[in-house]
Amino acid sequence: MLLTLLTTAALAASKPNIVWIMADDMGWGEVGLYPAGSIHGRIATPNLDTFGKEGMVFTNAYAGYTVCAPSRTTLFTGRHSGNFKKYGYPGTTLPVDMNVTTTAHLLQKAGYATVAVGKIAPLVAPIQQGFDHFIGQIDQTDAHNMYPVVIDAQTTGAPFHVELPLNNKTKNRSLCMAHPSEYNYTIDVFQDNGIMYLEQLAKGGKPFFLYLSFTVPHAGGWTDTGAEQGAPVPTDLQYAPQIGNWPDVEVDHAAVITYMDKYVGDVMAKLKALNIDDDTIVFFASDNGAHLEGGHSYKFFNSTGGLNGHKRSLYEGGVRSPTMVRWPGKVPPSTSDFQWAFWDVMPTLNELAQGSPNDLPADIDGVSIVPTLMGQSQDAHEYVYFTWDGAGQVLHTPEMWKGSTASGYGVRSGKWKGVVPYCNDTAKQQPSMNDAMQLYDLDADPFETTDVSSANPNEVEALKKLVISKDLTCNCYQC
Repeated sequence: MLLTLLTTAALAASKPNIVWIMADDMGWGEVGLYPAGSIHGRIATPNLDTFGKEGMVFTNAYAGYTVCAPSRTTLFTGRHSGNFKKYGYPGTTLPVDMNVTTTAHLLQKAGYATVAVGKIAPLVAPIQQGFDHFIGQIDQTDAHNMYPVVIDAQTTGAPFHVELPLNNKTKNRSLCMAHPSEYNYTIDVFQDNGIMYLEQLAKGGKPFFLYLSFTVPHAGGWTDTGAEQGAPVPTDLQYAPQIGNWPDVEVDHAAVITYMDKYVGDVMAKLKALNIDDDTIVFFASDNGAHLEGGHSYKFFNSTGGLNGHKRSLYEGGVRSPTMVRWPGKVPPSTSDFQWAFWDVMPTLNELAQGSPNDLPADIDGVSIVPTLMGQSQDAHEYVYFTWDGAGQVLHTPEMWKGSTASGYGVRSGKWKGVVPYCNDTAKQQPSMNDAMQLYDLDADPFETTDVSSANPNEVEALKKLVISKDLTCNCYQC
């Protein structure tokens, strides 16, 4: 279903087009350029591998949170979860009446045409919140259904439904895979619209921002209940011979990643066909770490690349993102260990768009990483910070997420990573010197296997004093 429609010398004189491609719940180790490996081999991502070889691969880039909507809230607001309470952010949505300035608003102000396709949470009315056009899914629970009867759209006024008539019949894994052309798979719908909008935007006479947000490899289903039944995909591609050897959900999981990878390649090919490849900077990232939902095991393909934890964890496997950026002739092909996170997206895109720094909301947590993107040096982040409810414990089944009553936090500063499963101050839900903090040296121990807090009390004290000085909270969102 289609809807019609820098401040550094290295930046081009004209404003670049900006494309952000978001994967949903993709593990740090699930892109071929990232270190991983399992007894079941690697998932094929040839197009993402080419993308990375032609661009900058970030080994220490972070999503905004360890689950979806709060992570994307940081991308659209420039603030991390430790400051959500201070600014009244719900974490799961951004109501229009809060009048929050979003990253898309800033790009509009800088003269950009803005389009969003796919999963748009936490935004609830994309047109009022910075986008000119939108088609996708507003409610993130609806996004679990990859074969819905309707999806959402907005051009003017209020959001409305777009029917997907082929899905108005019996749906299940067997039927949808046996007769893929007889159903509307949301990833196909999003891709078709993304390509259509690229064609329109290329002729529009304005620089553009396309936010193409897929809902895979997040677990999903074939029903309208939001149930996470597996990893819906129309075909198992080259993994079909493994049916019977691997669990169906793992065959499908590998296939859906390779399926999405092909669509990333199609986007890049379209940019070239439209002769705008050199004028377009493309970001690829995942909104949190590898998931363990719908029957999928993050260990089957070593989806975290060996990082400890997973989605819903404060450890690196829950928040590290396989982030890559490509802009021919501007972003040098390279690998960077610079530490940054989704809250840096707002100031970064604003600078790329040559927007005024005065347009940025006051006191955001993000900083522009344009110098790094241009191959220049820049000061390291003072810290990165995430909250969650007791997820200092590595969880292994979804049922273990239930029942937590306290919230904790993770903080990284340089090579040191502190993990506080539960903040001691449960009344104010703020970090304190009484917090029990685990400490990891990520240079020497990237997989967080050894807590060295007892041997480094000064580092523990310094991390605690750092987060306390920032007046942050431990509040958990989408818990």
